[in-house]
Amino acid sequence: MDESETWALVPVKRFSQAKGRLGDILVATERAKLAQAMLCDVLGNLRDTRSLAGIAVVSADPEAFAIAKRFGAAMIFDEVETGVNAAVQRGLDALQPYGRRVLVVPADIPFARPEDFEHVIRLLDHTPIVLVPALYDGGTNALAMRSPDMLEPRFGEDSFRAHRALARQRQLSCSVFKSHGIGKDIDCPIDFGPYLISSQNLGTTGSFLDELRIAERFGIDDHPVPVRLF
Repeated sequence: MDESETWALVPVKRFSQAKGRLGDILVATERAKLAQAMLCDVLGNLRDTRSLAGIAVVSADPEAFAIAKRFGAAMIFDEVETGVNAAVQRGLDALQPYGRRVLVVPADIPFARPEDFEHVIRLLDHTPIVLVPALYDGGTNALAMRSPDMLEPRFGEDSFRAHRALARQRQLSCSVFKSHGIGKDIDCPIDFGPYLISSQNLGTTGSFLDELRIAERFGIDDHPVPVRLF
């Protein structure tokens, strides 16, 4: 095995608990189906990223593992279920003995395309850490490392600044890639902005949102407009 090969790591929360901040506009079953649709798009785009040697899904949800199997992803059981950072760390620990480079991405970035992921992987040839910030909320939508033990995950509120500060503390150079595709996630109602409602060819996620008639839930003249941070 080539020690420089890159694996993607995708933490997945139980679908029954997914996307609670969308509770004002989606019922629980709709939120679960949205999370499943987004995971399908993320895994499909990762599968089509030619520079990736493999994909691993970290979860405790049997349905997430069933989807992972469809896309040829490895499965890592999250036995403790104590949050996203613990899940990511479990995945990093599993990859550590093999000397793999790792690309950590959330399961709610269905707009990221293979070329976006390819760009992140190429940047690892120049710096040991690559960060992709969320466009609107200060989060981290991709964390790439030459080795799984370089940074402990700090996903959550203001995680982009936290990851960058940790890299500086460790004296690790860091590239920042501001990606339109990777940077857009669906986490709260404001993320259903005009760019989403009017977009075409959005894969499984777009088809499901069409079924929901999501634009009508906001009203024709009342689309939420995201505030861009970058």
